[in-house]
Amino acid sequence: MYRVLDETSGNAVGIKVEGTLTREDYEMLVPYLERLIAESGPINLVCEMSQFTGMDVGAFWEDFKFSLHHLKDFRRIAIVGGQAWLEWMAKGVEPFLKTELRCFPSTDYEQAWNWVRS
Repeated sequence: MYRVLDETSGNAVGIKVEGTLTREDYEMLVPYLERLIAESGPINLVCEMSQFTGMDVGAFWEDFKFSLHHLKDFRRIAIVGGQAWLEWMAKGVEPFLKTELRCFPSTDYEQAWNWVRS
């Protein structure tokens, strides 16, 4: 499950991810992000992941397709509070992205927002 965070404004978007993401979650999230990209151009994303436990196969596939299609549409991505495996995964894919990617501990939530807005 996900929800858009109140701090979202302009091209800085925040999403809190909780539990397991499903294909249905992506079917709601993707049109929202595509609309923002169409309106604002490249966006900056804060993903609050402290309660994220994983994703089902359908969500993984939707994420893969979305990511391939929008490689140039994200300027900065901040992952906040993710598990260690999530940080390792992020570092592994970073060389293939056209975006800056940083991981922040939950205690640096405000710093993550400041970074994506700078």
